Amino acid sequence: MTCRKGFTLLELLVAVAMSVIIVAAAFYFYSTQLESRVTQERVLDIQQNLRASMVMMGNDIRMAGYDPEGTTDAGITAASASVLTFTTSVEAENNGLDDDGDGTADEADEAALPMTLETLSYTLNDEDNDGDLDLVRIVGGSRVVVGENMQALEFNYVLDDGSTTAAPTDRTRIIAVRIALLARSRSEDPGFSNGVSYRGYAQTWDAYNDGYRRRLLRRTVRCRNRGIDG
Repeated sequence: MTCRKGFTLLELLVAVAMSVIIVAAAFYFYSTQLESRVTQERVLDIQQNLRASMVMMGNDIRMAGYDPEGTTDAGITAASASVLTFTTSVEAENNGLDDDGDGTADEADEAALPMTLETLSYTLNDEDNDGDLDLVRIVGGSRVVVGENMQALEFNYVLDDGSTTAAPTDRTRIIAVRIALLARSRSEDPGFSNGVSYRGYAQTWDAYNDGYRRRLLRRTVRCRNRGIDG
């Protein structure tokens, strides 16, 4: 008589239980790795956004007061904790304007014209009315979004005697601009709560206690045309 071999009910239950445990562990590992990857991508997006914004602001601010021929009286025209406006001297054929009034901007024959002033401003504003602040670069009447999903911006100024202030009364004494820029992620992370406070130079932004990840970048930009090399 041949004896049939098979699994007992207990063995089947043990096998099923082990399979469930293995599948659950694999799913947990996959979910953890996926969540970590999404978090890293969000943080990287914030950092890239901040760095690109700072590079553009820094390059522009270094040129504040640029007036090689001494004919345009370029300089910092408005300086507060939230808005910075300054002028630089540019050649007429490179300023995007029709300087000779013939209907064509930036043409070669405008090179013979005197240097002209270009006015630049930086501030935060909700440019597209989506509820999120944007870093805005204003050149003349043209407004361009430099960085999206910004949370806060602070300008602080270094004067020629080494002191610092958020509201300089004599803008000609400004030799450097300290910038603190706070950006946040594009969306909230489920289960994450941001309880961190962020400190600029004279300002502190208290914990927002929400699901957005944030990064703060601070930088000092020397104004090359304001009495000190950058």
